[in-house]
Amino acid sequence: MMSEANNQITVESYQFHHIDTSKCRQCKEFSCEEACFRGIYKVINKDSTPKCTVVKDREDRCVKCHICTTACKLKALIID
Repeated sequence: MMSEANNQITVESYQFHHIDTSKCRQCKEFSCEEACFRGIYKVINKDSTPKCTVVKDREDRCVKCHICTTACKLKALIID
């Protein structure tokens, strides 16, 4: 039971982007920021506990090309 609590999934939802921030904690590449040509993602706390966020007022610029979901090797990003 204890291992389930440690592996808790934490999904932050925006308008139509969903980010499993528990996976972000293991990230070293920050490929979501690099891949998105619309500048929708910003990774905060890169030096400690990384967390991908959607930049305020930029989500509507997304054309749902899924380059970000492909670039994220940890599969932390979901777009619906």
